[in-house]
Amino acid sequence: MFKSFYLITGSISLGLGFIGIFLPVLPTTPFVLLSLYLFGKGHPQKVNEVLNHPRFRPYIIDYLSKEGIPLKAKIKALTILWISILSTIIFFVHSFPLRIVILTSSSLVSLYIITRKTIK
Repeated sequence: MFKSFYLITGSISLGLGFIGIFLPVLPTTPFVLLSLYLFGKGHPQKVNEVLNHPRFRPYIIDYLSKEGIPLKAKIKALTILWISILSTIIFFVHSFPLRIVILTSSSLVSLYIITRKTIK
């Protein structure tokens, strides 16, 4: 019973990680790492699939190596993040409190990215 739970929640987490590759507001690495943990609870073959997947492997390796984030990746992430966020709050979100929440969370994500070690 729990194996099914871990498989389903791991798959959902991996799906969210995949979506996060394309949507800068949704983080990829935490969802991929969570899916590895969940798959590890009863589906080791799934762990290997994720570790060897060409889309997910770079996120896992970069995170685990702790060497840092390439400067080009930081610039790309921050640019896409802020274009998306500003477009969203200008054209789609009309609630002032919600705009504050979005700007605050985006600023925290930006701060996190900026404070990670930069690979030259």
